[in-house]
Amino acid sequence: MREYLLLKRHSLEDWQRLAESTHASQFQRLLKQAGSHHDDLPPSTHPSDSITYIGTAVLNLGLAYLLSGEDPYAHTARRWIERAISYPHWGKERMPDHDLDAAWLLFGLGLGYDWLKDALPPEERDALRDKLITQGQKLYDFALISEGKWWSSAYWQNHNWICYGGLAVAAYALCNEFSQAGSWVARARDNFQRSLSYMPEDGSDYEGPVYWRYGVIWFLIYADLLQQETGEDLHDSEFLRNTFYYRLYLSGPNLVDTANFGDCHDRRSAHSAAVYARLAGLYNIGEAQWLYHHFRRTGEWDREGVEGLVKPGLWAESGLEFLWYQPEVEAPPVADLPLSRAFPDLGLLAMRSSWEGDALTMAFKCGAPNGMKAWHSGHMLKRRHGWETLNAGHDHPDANSFIIIKGDDYIAVDDGYAKSKWTAHHSTLLIDGRGQYAEGTKNAFRNLDETWSARLEASFAFEDVVYARGEAARAYAPDLGLRQFTREMLFLEGDAVVLRDTVSADAPRRFDWLLQTDSPPEAMGCGSFTIKSGGTACRLRALEPDELSYQASEQEISANPTSAKPDWIISNTQYALALRPPEPGEDCSFLLVLDLAGFTVESMRAERGLAASLTNDGLGWRLGFARGRDGIIAEGLNVDGRWFAGRRKNDRYDLTLAGDVTSLWLDGELHFVADRPVDIALRRSAEGMRLNITAPDPAWIRFKSVKPDKFSLNGRDEEFHYDEATDMVWAQARAGKSKILIY
Repeated sequence: MREYLLLKRHSLEDWQRLAESTHASQFQRLLKQAGSHHDDLPPSTHPSDSITYIGTAVLNLGLAYLLSGEDPYAHTARRWIERAISYPHWGKERMPDHDLDAAWLLFGLGLGYDWLKDALPPEERDALRDKLITQGQKLYDFALISEGKWWSSAYWQNHNWICYGGLAVAAYALCNEFSQAGSWVARARDNFQRSLSYMPEDGSDYEGPVYWRYGVIWFLIYADLLQQETGEDLHDSEFLRNTFYYRLYLSGPNLVDTANFGDCHDRRSAHSAAVYARLAGLYNIGEAQWLYHHFRRTGEWDREGVEGLVKPGLWAESGLEFLWYQPEVEAPPVADLPLSRAFPDLGLLAMRSSWEGDALTMAFKCGAPNGMKAWHSGHMLKRRHGWETLNAGHDHPDANSFIIIKGDDYIAVDDGYAKSKWTAHHSTLLIDGRGQYAEGTKNAFRNLDETWSARLEASFAFEDVVYARGEAARAYAPDLGLRQFTREMLFLEGDAVVLRDTVSADAPRRFDWLLQTDSPPEAMGCGSFTIKSGGTACRLRALEPDELSYQASEQEISANPTSAKPDWIISNTQYALALRPPEPGEDCSFLLVLDLAGFTVESMRAERGLAASLTNDGLGWRLGFARGRDGIIAEGLNVDGRWFAGRRKNDRYDLTLAGDVTSLWLDGELHFVADRPVDIALRRSAEGMRLNITAPDPAWIRFKSVKPDKFSLNGRDEEFHYDEATDMVWAQARAGKSKILIY
């Protein structure tokens, strides 16, 4: 029985039966895409544009023919193949024969050669075979001679995955007719094994959500191909297992918009039906299946197919979507997932107030270029082999920056695709007017050693309240003498975001605190500004320093996303609000509140640390940050930790959170004590109490409570101690995360 590349999970007859049953809608989408190519041939001479779409057109036409048996699809595929092999080179404006155009055509025409072999006249079959051999050999030879210089060993770059993926497909298509195909197979296998082992376990991709949508699919293509051809399984990868959540949590409230860190063509072109179908089936990720069907119900796939800026595009992947869809995967809604998720390798923390379309979402980023694993692994490879593997041209000098979206409205924005990467385009800090890393170039990290980097130091989340802390001093040039740039962030139920920066240098410096917006901010006096976006108004209130000057500027940002299409320019306008202390200094502290709920925002007098209150119609927050290691002492607060957030209703705390804390006194009463520093979140209600604890080591804790009837630790009923003299429960929290419920 004839077997086909990428189709070996079922017989052709079974695939045809699926096309008429469980995969009927995917099959109709494939036929529609294939049919669109009947009267739309590529130009007779190679255009000054990318030709990657030719590869996917042949793929979809070939699969449509196999499944339907209708000759017009094979006839059109032959015309497309004839046109493609008439081009003397694959690729014109950018690295002809040696980069993405060649790889996409090797992929699509390689499958076309295998799938349509019986439908091609002998002379056409031979011409296609010879062209695949010629182009594949050129790509393979370039990989050999450029090892350590460009995509050949750029393990974290989409060019690497695409080029080796295309080469591998062509190799398997030719393996019975071309003796050198085995060398192509071996090199692709070695590369993908290395690349997957180097990818971060948290599933993140430094290139950003749009390039994630473009590049990660090639890991799935290759792993599927390798498993079907050899039985070797590369799917046991924590990166692949977790990467759906990276994409999901970078979605805005409407699940379509993105927190567009990295180079992003726009804020929407970042979803792939084929990828969601494959990840759902491989790892039984029901939420990926739900999102796949949700976008079908809402019409998002239709919109993305027409408007998406990532080419070849969504509909070009129709064949893969058909092959990868598994209808048996259950589809629980994303609303069942936690409201926040950390991606520590990239230094990324994403959070939201709910999974509803009118929620507030925020993404906070403070990490090493390329991510921590890649940055240091790449430098290790450079020291051992002299290889330049870290091509971080799609990353930005944006340590300690953030993006905030309310519903469909962007409050704090990112620059997206930029020809030159500048820290001034991000919501972070300038030192004497200078930004991070080697800013001002396309690759802001070129020629920097491993001593440069930022890091996400801590994160703690309790439902829709989140704390994060990033340290970015090593993201700035050593001659600036920056000793500390610690940013702490509190996300308060979608009602407000509090930002506290601690900055220290070895000489007086000018510090500019930046906020990037889509529209000009409006100064309201007394350190207040209004930011409007769509139907959303947000008030920025600066509580520290006491005196600030400000400057608002308009910035034009542009880029050419691909040199394969030189005349394609993406541009946008954004506005930067810069807040600056009146005089340079060696040390500076900023405390600012982004208020979306109409709070009255005030500083609180503090003996130690900083403290503030947010109040609105009986609901209020008290917040505190330590200045050093001596904790926070302010009105009604005595906290020996690093930070505190307490929500008050009717003058009583029903929710308190604190970090690096061993004792917590509120309004003169002891509420919590531990024998070593821990992070805590404590919620009180009429039904009982919930306490979440993160501890580096087992810790004995006491917390104020009425005598409980039941005590549950991590879902299991446990014995407990109760001290009636102090009205406190006494227990031991385990190392790591503990959840305590008392009734």
